[in-house]
Amino acid sequence: MIYNEIATVISNKQIAHNIYEAVLFSPRISKESKPGQFINILPSRSWNKVMRRPMSIASQQDNKISIIYKVFGEGTEIISKWSENLEVDIIGPLGNYWGNFSNKLPVLIGGGVGIAPIINLHKMLDDLNMKHILIMGAKKKEEHFMEHDPANHILLCTDKGKIGIKGNVISPLYEIIKENKNDSLKIFTCGPAPMIKAVAKFSLDNNIDCELALETIMACGFGICQGCTIIRKSSDSVNSYREKYALACVDGPVFNLKDLNYAYI
Repeated sequence: MIYNEIATVISNKQIAHNIYEAVLFSPRISKESKPGQFINILPSRSWNKVMRRPMSIASQQDNKISIIYKVFGEGTEIISKWSENLEVDIIGPLGNYWGNFSNKLPVLIGGGVGIAPIINLHKMLDDLNMKHILIMGAKKKEEHFMEHDPANHILLCTDKGKIGIKGNVISPLYEIIKENKNDSLKIFTCGPAPMIKAVAKFSLDNNIDCELALETIMACGFGICQGCTIIRKSSDSVNSYREKYALACVDGPVFNLKDLNYAYI
């Protein structure tokens, strides 16, 4: 069920360098949402742009949802200034969600503005007491808001190695496949396009199952505008628009790598 809900801001604070977390009282969306899904936000009552701002849900519990976001445009600049008790117009939960993680060791990989759905899946697997590995990438240590904790399978990566592992999120994957059979692993990832591309290539090269949550520009969030097209894996049987293209908002944002055209990820 999708709702247009007037949510109330419970808190909105900076948790790392240019990274914020907003918690919203949103009982209907909280009850329905699952890790991987998102909401479409009207940043303010005076917002006059055609497009709302899509944000992945970082948690849902006790009638509340949270989002984790970076400020990089007019919409997120407005969101960063939300005050306590402000009423916010949101639509959700939208899209599909993570699944099929029970038969393999989940390896969760997040970076940039794509950390929210990964954090949400991490929390759910923790609640289920399911063993998994979490890899979080950032350019510098100030962008991390978790602790590097290899003993509990939480691995932080930074470009210069001032915290955690030096390098990008691919670096720890080489160590992981030394200790585990490739077919016993499944990768779940969300992040900036270059990171997604690199993780996808690693998965293909090593024959590891991989689900990606893709970030793209969205307007409506529920399949009307056709603005968030994703190219499916080519097939001789493709003879229609919907067979060739998927929509990130309704067919995704979570896709299995095997169903996508790698060249266009």
